[in-house]
Amino acid sequence: MKRTLALLAVAVLAAAGCSTLSVSTDFDKAADFSSYKTFTWKDTGELKDSLWTKRIEGVFSDTLAAKGLKKVDSGGDLWVAAHPRLSKETQINTYNTGWGYGYGWYGYGGMGMATTTVTEIPVGTLMIDLVDAKKKELVWRGVASDTLNTDPSRTAEDREKKLRDVAAQMFAGYPPKK
Repeated sequence: MKRTLALLAVAVLAAAGCSTLSVSTDFDKAADFSSYKTFTWKDTGELKDSLWTKRIEGVFSDTLAAKGLKKVDSGGDLWVAAHPRLSKETQINTYNTGWGYGYGWYGYGGMGMATTTVTEIPVGTLMIDLVDAKKKELVWRGVASDTLNTDPSRTAEDREKKLRDVAAQMFAGYPPKK
């Protein structure tokens, strides 16, 4: 079950079409981001799907490299960790299908019906943490959330493109200015 949830949470970031993508970042104002030159991926055990693990690590490694950080197998200045999450939002829609006319308590009346539908919308979130490896302290966090597009016609290329868009938005302001 946990594997399925992690896969679905990450799949939201591969959705295309009508996007409700929300991206935010936060950072430690005391951190000296100019001192970070290398990074190492840390496996949190939260993502069990090897295809998504490779895709996320590849896309975010490319993004960090474009920001001047070099990937190393061990001993990096920063640890990079990905945390996928899945939640649901509830959407309630009411439709009136009736008609009526009249006035006051004693006027003429009409018939009407209302139909209410409740829909659960899956929402996925991907957090990327940058941790100072020496101090073992979180120095930067990016969070991206989007609704899940379950269109089965999405290709691997579509998913990677969407993930690259997410990474670009997430790291647009990196390194942060104090």
